[in-house]
Amino acid sequence: MVRDAKDKVDKGKTDLFVRSIPLEVTNEELADFFSQDFPVKHAVVVTNAATKESKGFGFVSFTTEEDAAEALMKCRKQKLKGKILQIEFAKPRERKTREDRPFESRSNEDTSVEKRKPRLIVRNLPWSVREPQDLIKVFSKFGKVVDAFIPRGVGGKMSGFGFVTMSKKQHADKAVAESKGLEIDGRTVTVDFAIQKDQWLKSKDGQEVKEEEYDDDEEDEDVKEEDDDEIKDEVKDEDLDLDESNADVAEGDDDEDDIEEDEEEEEEEEDTTPKVKAQSNSSTVFVRNIPYDATAESLKEHFELFGTVRYALPVMDKATGQPRGTAFVAFESSDDCDRCVERAPAAATTSLLVADDTDPRYVFEGRILAVTQAVQRETAEKLSEHNSKKRAEALGKLPKEKDRRNVFLINEGRIGENSALGMTLPKADMELRQKSYDQRKKQLNGNPSLHVSLTRLALRNLPRALNAKGLKALGRKAVVQFATEAKEGARQPLSKEEAIRSTKARGDEPAKSKHGVVRQAKVIMEQKESGELGRSRGYGFLEFRDHKAALMALRWLNAHEVSTEEVLEGYEEKERKHVDLTGSSRRHLVAEFAIENAQVVKRRKETMARINMQKKRNRDDEGGADEGSSEHKRPRREGRDRDRKGGDRKDRKGDRKGKKEEPKQPEKDKNLELGKLIGQKRMRKKKGGK
Repeated sequence: MVRDAKDKVDKGKTDLFVRSIPLEVTNEELADFFSQDFPVKHAVVVTNAATKESKGFGFVSFTTEEDAAEALMKCRKQKLKGKILQIEFAKPRERKTREDRPFESRSNEDTSVEKRKPRLIVRNLPWSVREPQDLIKVFSKFGKVVDAFIPRGVGGKMSGFGFVTMSKKQHADKAVAESKGLEIDGRTVTVDFAIQKDQWLKSKDGQEVKEEEYDDDEEDEDVKEEDDDEIKDEVKDEDLDLDESNADVAEGDDDEDDIEEDEEEEEEEEDTTPKVKAQSNSSTVFVRNIPYDATAESLKEHFELFGTVRYALPVMDKATGQPRGTAFVAFESSDDCDRCVERAPAAATTSLLVADDTDPRYVFEGRILAVTQAVQRETAEKLSEHNSKKRAEALGKLPKEKDRRNVFLINEGRIGENSALGMTLPKADMELRQKSYDQRKKQLNGNPSLHVSLTRLALRNLPRALNAKGLKALGRKAVVQFATEAKEGARQPLSKEEAIRSTKARGDEPAKSKHGVVRQAKVIMEQKESGELGRSRGYGFLEFRDHKAALMALRWLNAHEVSTEEVLEGYEEKERKHVDLTGSSRRHLVAEFAIENAQVVKRRKETMARINMQKKRNRDDEGGADEGSSEHKRPRREGRDRDRKGGDRKDRKGDRKGKKEEPKQPEKDKNLELGKLIGQKRMRKKKGGK
């Protein structure tokens, strides 16, 4: 895209340069993506002049600088067709416009050097020269430098040469003439005009020259500066070779590349001196909490406050192409590095609030920097693995090791202050949640006998009028509503990991039982001095059939505002008229997994087992008594049959007489009744003693 010089002067910072654009995205789709929240002046995807295919980057212009700045912060976190864009302010080109010559494609362009900006090749560069800015500083004394580029080999290794593009041919002639014997960082370099590959192949006279040392055909000059920026970012990404998880370590043990090791491993003297491998990164620091728009030049300039800096490298994420908010800074002296690390603030102070006693050298663009010593790759991998487990537990994910106390569930249902839901809740509710979390955490840390239940929920901030029956109905409704909303797509369903966890916790117990999905509902009541129960204390418990049901209910009930209909669900029709609903509205439930004592749970199970055993014995005794009664009645029926068939009157009288005198039958019934009374008394004693 060609813009005139006047447009560049007037536009200010209203243009954004967008990279990582999917190749199938058109100009209209790019404009639609950014115009969802901000008015877009125009948008263009840069294409190849010959093939008309997208090059994966483009420009978006806004009407005001404020819209451009807001779009930069908001849209860089969103995805366009499944891909996160890399966005930054467009930089105006410093070279002349090309209005005086027609636009030509690469295929029709003459290959002569005179038709392009004069480009120089600099050979025998020291390994310490890693940034194009280093070359620009050296060659600026010969004239205006348009661009500089330092290519790298496989794996991001330095190639030992670079290219410098001057604005005028007389400046390039002066650089070649006056650079004989030029030294950069104590190493003599060779400067010459760069030529294209085909001309170099024709002009070579049999001497073996490295194939890399030629000037490739340029891309379209209108977008060349942006192409070079993209290459530089990719080169940085390859050089660091970091995994995504390694740069997120919370305690400062992030993955640091052994940069010095690469430098000394690649560097070779002209003789047969063997390669030297660095043993440590004694002069390199790793910096976190840097702004995402920080550049290598701005970081290097800032850390010059501590001593001479060799280089500064912001870390780029390979997958998204976005900055990771971290960087490496290498000092010339290890003493300067040690002083920088020694006086650095604590690693946890990555806050936007700057304390009065903070050393200003550790504040960069309003952010407190977290500075730690760089470590070798092997050490960083171990530290990263260790800290990733800590983060998994903090996020509520089940760790790989067997967590018998289920401590990871303490974070389930926690609402952050800055979250969308947290901002809608009253301040008193958020304080209640934080107080409950701190108390539960303290209890678990102080008593190893305590554990977090998988099936029992603790509910706080209950309406005073809600009774146990209403709470049980609310628990059933929560499970049903969660399943319905998840099926409709209105809520995120349970993950596969959580379903497996529930299955393992249930064991051999059947999925369905006669108790239903809610096994127990209990509301804690106030107890008066007389022993009578008063009103509700505002909290209670729900015991569910399995962990899956409990998890579904927790996520639906947490921050749920209990309605009047849900409160009255626990009362009969005639009782609802007398229910005091004062203070029952605008209450948001606090749902958490309950903390239980392992010893209490064990005693409870033993007691329930004894009760169930006694019930079984009583049923057996009652069955035996019924059988005995039926056997006793049979002879009487047989006697009556004999009377009906006709028999001796004397015998019939004798039978009647014998029936009056049989003392054993009442005695047997009396013994049975006595046995029942004894069994009932024993059961009452056991209930009273538990």
